[in-house]
Amino acid sequence: MPADPRTPVSPTDGECGLASWEPADLAALVLPAWDDFIDLAGSVDLDAPSRVPGWTARAVCVHLGSWPGSRSLQQMVAEAERDDIDPADPRSGTFDQESHNEAVLEARSRAPRAELIQALVASRDEAAAYLAADTARVLGRRRIRSVLGPLPLSTLVGAAAFELAVHALDLAPAGGRTPAPALLSAGLASLIDTTGALAARHDLTASAAGAAPEGGWGFVARPGAWATVALPEVPAGWAAVQGHAADLLDASAGRRAVPPMLARRLLRLHHVGGLLALAPIVEQVPGLPGGPALRAAVRNVRGISRLVRRLPGVPG
Repeated sequence: MPADPRTPVSPTDGECGLASWEPADLAALVLPAWDDFIDLAGSVDLDAPSRVPGWTARAVCVHLGSWPGSRSLQQMVAEAERDDIDPADPRSGTFDQESHNEAVLEARSRAPRAELIQALVASRDEAAAYLAADTARVLGRRRIRSVLGPLPLSTLVGAAAFELAVHALDLAPAGGRTPAPALLSAGLASLIDTTGALAARHDLTASAAGAAPEGGWGFVARPGAWATVALPEVPAGWAAVQGHAADLLDASAGRRAVPPMLARRLLRLHHVGGLLALAPIVEQVPGLPGGPALRAAVRNVRGISRLVRRLPGVPG
């Protein structure tokens, strides 16, 4: 449900953002994102370059599909059932996504369109089956490995929307149409949710939002818990980045440099000093989307704040 901007949001004990949502509500967010990406992938030139350096549109689609030998959702469920991540050993919760992608791309680099679409549909159907079964309720909050360290299983199911949204934008040079607002909003929701998860894991007390006309989202975190909510507007006093969802996603994924986007008012910052509360995660979490840009922003937050205040019509 959307949050009332006049009412403070506070996570309940043990709340895990999207992973604590009703599975049907999470399905309503994630499955349309899959559907729009699959539709978009059906019409692009697979041999054309994408925005990802060295990747064709085919490579972008291949790494999102479910293939024999790839890390399937069933394997992730099995990890949650084992529940064997050692909190004292951070390496036990880290997944080498880069090596995994390289292996999948090498094996499927020439897959024809029909096989690509089939693999994408398989990924979508795995998520649908998971969210329709009791598994999501029983195992959804258990931590499994991720490129960002241990995160709840359902957090990662939701996080697929971020990849889908960013890669849908990456397909533009290959003839990809504009992604649907629902896909872009879901991508922003998963980005915000994952950031909240990392803040809670680092025992931070913080709130932040991404405000977009396609659908804004925010999180409130405290040590060990976070809430992720839809925001029709930014609550007073919250640190927030405002812009179109595509611009917010591009900035977070490092597709475009942040300072020129601020100068052109594609992005607007509200209460930018609140970003300082997120300094521990942007400094310590390897693989954080847009990490280099975020680290630079935190280090230079006072300078950025002064820059933003010089721009006409931009609130502080």
